[in-house]
Amino acid sequence: MDAQQNPFRIVIYTREGCGLCDKAKEKVERVARDYPVELEMVDIAQDAALEDAYGQLIPVIHIDGEKVFVSKVTELWLRRELEIRSKERG
Repeated sequence: MDAQQNPFRIVIYTREGCGLCDKAKEKVERVARDYPVELEMVDIAQDAALEDAYGQLIPVIHIDGEKVFVSKVTELWLRRELEIRSKERG
């Protein structure tokens, strides 16, 4: 199946008022102009287990269910990761 038909599922674990999370979302949205992306924002404050796991680490970014970035992401890193994954998909 063509990678363009199957979007990358990106989840950003966040909480209200997280400026770094807002910046991470902006970077994902910019990259999404060039790669098929389905973005979901998950507020860790709504889940005690997520709060325990990611409380001091946000933003935490998962791509297709895999934790890829913790605390920091750059647009370049994200583009590289999606390019690698695109090639793996064929």
